[in-house]
Amino acid sequence: MLLKIDRMSSDPIFKQIISEIRGLIDQGWLEPGHKLPSTRALAEQLGVTRSTVCQAYAELQALGYLQSRPGSYTTVQQRRKEVVYNPIYHSLIDWKKAASIEAVKLHEIFLGYAPERSSDPKGKDIPYDLTSIAPDPRLYPLADFRRCIHLVLLDSGAEALRYGSHKGYHPLCEYISKRLRLHGISVSEDEILITSGAQQGIDLIARFFGRQGKAVIVESPTYPSSIPILQFNGLKLLDIPMRSSGMDLNSLEKALSGEKVAFVYTMPNFQNPTGITTSHHHRERLLDICLQHKVPIVEDGFEEDMKYYGKVALPIKSIDDKNIVIYLGTFSKALFPGLRIGWITADRELILRLQAIKRFSDLTTNHLAQIAIHRFCALGYYDKHIQKLHRVFRQKMEAALSCMKSYFPSSMSWTHPVGGYTIWAKMTRRLGEKELDALTIPYGVKVSPGEYYFPRRAPSEHFRISIAHLNKEEIQEAIKRLGKALHKFF
Repeated sequence: MLLKIDRMSSDPIFKQIISEIRGLIDQGWLEPGHKLPSTRALAEQLGVTRSTVCQAYAELQALGYLQSRPGSYTTVQQRRKEVVYNPIYHSLIDWKKAASIEAVKLHEIFLGYAPERSSDPKGKDIPYDLTSIAPDPRLYPLADFRRCIHLVLLDSGAEALRYGSHKGYHPLCEYISKRLRLHGISVSEDEILITSGAQQGIDLIARFFGRQGKAVIVESPTYPSSIPILQFNGLKLLDIPMRSSGMDLNSLEKALSGEKVAFVYTMPNFQNPTGITTSHHHRERLLDICLQHKVPIVEDGFEEDMKYYGKVALPIKSIDDKNIVIYLGTFSKALFPGLRIGWITADRELILRLQAIKRFSDLTTNHLAQIAIHRFCALGYYDKHIQKLHRVFRQKMEAALSCMKSYFPSSMSWTHPVGGYTIWAKMTRRLGEKELDALTIPYGVKVSPGEYYFPRRAPSEHFRISIAHLNKEEIQEAIKRLGKALHKFF
C-alpha cells in the first residue's frame, strides 16, 4: 500500500495518512475485507512513529472505514457512502401521514399564512408596507444597547453565556415587577415567568389548558398568530364580536353560560387589529363576569407602554383581587423584536406549573439577552426610548388618520386608536386576500387582509393598517397611494 506523505506540508502526518487511505477506499482500490499492514509495518515503511499510524487507524475506524479485532489484522470495512445533497430526494417516511391531525392543520395554515408581508406573491419588494407590526429599525437605540452588551460581557464574562434560570433572570423579574406598578399591577418577582416573547407565553398557556374539545373565548377579530396555536393545542375557539367599546360583554355572558370555557383571551389596550382601547367600566364588567363563572382571563398587554395620547385605563390585572388574570407583556413591540423577551405575570402556583412546561420545551430564554435588557432598563435607557417613541408615534398616528380622512373614499370608516400601531379600516364590500392585493400592490402598497384576524377565515370587508414600520412621510405617501387604489374600486 503506497501512501504519499509530504513532510513539508502544514497538515499533520496522521491526517495525511487518513486522507490517503480514505481516498484509496473511496476510489475502490482497497475493497472490503482487504488486510492493511500492521501499525508497526506501516510506520517503518513511512518512517514515522508507530503512535502516528495508530492514531490514523483509530480515526479511520471511528469514521467506519476500518475494523480491527485484538490479535487480528486491521481490514477495510464495508461502509455506506456519504449522501450527496439531491434536491429531488424524498424520504422513505410519509411525514404527512406520520403527523398528528393538529400538526397537519397547522402546516396547511402556515403555507398560506401572510398577514404581514413586505413583498408581493412574486417576491418583489413593496415600497410601502403597511402590514408589519415590527417597530421601525431606524428607531432602535443601537448605541445605548451596544454599550449595555459591552458592559455585560466585561462585568459578567462567561457567566452571561451560560444557561440561565428556567424561570428567568432574577434581576429582570425584579425590574418588571417594579415597572408593572406604573401600570397599577402589584406583583412580586415570584409571580413572573420570562418567556421568548409574548407568543411563547400564549403557547405555554394554551399547552397548560389544552384539551381536545375544550373552549377558549377570543375577540373577533383577534391577534392572528394566537388562532393557529390555540387550535393546535386542541382548544375550540368561541369568537365574541368586537364593538367600538371592546368585546361584546352581553355575548360573552351568553357564551359562558352555555359552555365550559378554559379562559378568555383579550387585548384591552390598542387591540390588534382594531386599535380599540376599552374603558375602565368595560374592564370591571369583564372581570366581574369571569369571576362569576370562575373563568381565567388572559390579558395580552403587548403594547402596554405605547400610551402616547394621555391617560388610558389601567390593566384588568390591576383590579384583580382573586388572581384569575394571567397578564402577558413583551419588549418586542417597543424595543427589539429579535431579542424575543416577554413575560407572564400570574398567580404563583400557575407560574410554577407554566415554568415546568417551559423547562422541558426550551430549557431557558436567552440568558445574555435578558441580562443586557435588564442593564439597558436599569440605566434608564428604556424610559428614554419610550419617551421618544411616544413623540414619534403620536405624530405618525395623527398623520395617518389625517391622510385617511383626506384621501379615503367617504363610504369607508376606520378606528381612531389612542395608542399602539394599528388602525382597522372598513370597506363597503368583502374582499379576499388576492382581490385586496390586486387592488393595492400595483400602487406599491400592501395592507393586511382582514380575513386573517377571524377564527373562521373568509373574505372580509376589513383590512389592517400598521404605522409601526414606516416613518411619518412614508406613511403619508402610503395612505395617498392606498386612497387612489380604493377610489378606483369603490
